[in-house]
Amino acid sequence: MKDEDDLENACCDYARQAGLAAVKLENVGMEGIPDRMFIREGGKTFFVEFKSPTKKGRLSPKQKFWLKFLGAAGFVCDDFQAFKEILKKLADEG
Repeated sequence: MKDEDDLENACCDYARQAGLAAVKLENVGMEGIPDRMFIREGGKTFFVEFKSPTKKGRLSPKQKFWLKFLGAAGFVCDDFQAFKEILKKLADEG
């Protein structure tokens, strides 16, 4: 993966193949909100903030706020394999 967009697109494709909806979140008055919301059948939802796999992006204070607010439903991802592990972990939780 070359950049954040490539990573995000690859993860969304993978999630969709696994039967999840991948929803792009817009920053409409909510700075720092994660990039994507993923929804499994039955409503299980989680949120992912994607960061560049090569630049190792840093979280802004507002991004940190949102991840804390979301708790166990919020993730930061800068690696495709890590995203696959997130999906596996959530699938194992039922």
